Amino acid sequence: MSSSPTSGIPTSLLRRLTPWRRMVAATLTVAVADAAFAFIAYVLVAGRYNFETLLQYIASGVTGDAAFASGWAGVGYAALGFGIHLALSAAFVVVYALVIAPLVRTPIVASAVGLLYGALIWMFMNAVVLPLGRSTREQFFNGYYTAFLIDHAVLVGLPIALIMLGAYAGSRGASVPSAPSAQ
Repeated sequence: MSSSPTSGIPTSLLRRLTPWRRMVAATLTVAVADAAFAFIAYVLVAGRYNFETLLQYIASGVTGDAAFASGWAGVGYAALGFGIHLALSAAFVVVYALVIAPLVRTPIVASAVGLLYGALIWMFMNAVVLPLGRSTREQFFNGYYTAFLIDHAVLVGLPIALIMLGAYAGSRGASVPSAPSAQ
């Protein structure tokens, strides 16, 4: 089974995935990748949070300081934080899938657009979403701001663009890239 040179996903699987299934795959991919990066950066490197409080931090954008409760309430707020993270990932995938993906036809363009889209997502999150939700945001271009800018470009925008590439091939004449066959 050959893999797509751009995404590493088997070409035969990409050809069978409907745009809706690609959106689900992209959502799960970017949610896990971004959460893993945040865990490494904030829990393992910076020591700002543990796993539960990292998820509670996300929930605190909606609930305020009550999200940092302990016990089962804290677990519930952590689950809410996970749900919010997943919902935001899905929203960014859906926007890309509906607005941008139908216009992107080549892997090079998808890569460039995906990197830019991911960077724009981080700027939007840091400038609009986090302040609206009363969460602490990173100062412009400090070490973590830059790290998360790169994270969102590489681990959020790029996978969205590459997974969605070719999703609308039948309707716009583009095709899913395939790897050269070994003969």
